[in-house]
Amino acid sequence: MQKRKLRIIRDFDDATEIFAKWSPSEIFRKIFHSSVMEALSLLRKNKEINVLEVGCGHGTWFEPISKLDFSKKIEYVGIDFSEKRIGAAKKLFKKNKNAKFFVADYLEFSSSKKYDLIFFIEVFQYADKKDFAKFFKKTKGMLKRDGYAVIIDKDKYSAHSLKVSLGKLFKKLPYYYRHVIYPSFSSLEKLAKAYGLKPVKRSKVKEFNAIVMKN
Repeated sequence: MQKRKLRIIRDFDDATEIFAKWSPSEIFRKIFHSSVMEALSLLRKNKEINVLEVGCGHGTWFEPISKLDFSKKIEYVGIDFSEKRIGAAKKLFKKNKNAKFFVADYLEFSSSKKYDLIFFIEVFQYADKKDFAKFFKKTKGMLKRDGYAVIIDKDKYSAHSLKVSLGKLFKKLPYYYRHVIYPSFSSLEKLAKAYGLKPVKRSKVKEFNAIVMKN
């Protein structure tokens, strides 16, 4: 597991410039808005909204959050285990005082505060399946009462997953795809319930799946 994690970090560090030029597709943005942004809108009456993004990369998804009309009361923390990608995020959002970026592994990350929203975008595809339960246990403990958790990824039992598997087999994909193993959303939903997180919304836009859970 540790060797796989180190290989992922190395590949992500190497691909920092590639990812910095990347922009989410329209359908990717659509599922983000219907899950993460929708959860944020339900929290807008809070005096302060504490948000944690796990696997934030260079901060792609903080940008739309920073443009919300209530963004001034959002305290955002983004973590990623790629030092170079966190460096890129810090540089990109250095003028934004409401955003903090840290190099960290989620399962080892500690915080004195609890969060209103924790979200994971294309994180579980890189996580070890044996650690999934630890992710949910950790998330349950880090969420405030009535807080939300959101997972966006592609499903294991999908045409896209098959396409990626074949691409890896015939070496037709970029090197940073070699670690991708998509999760089963049915299994994720069962784990959520097992650890006391209530699934409140499940959605799908083309190849993207999202599950919104409430503490």
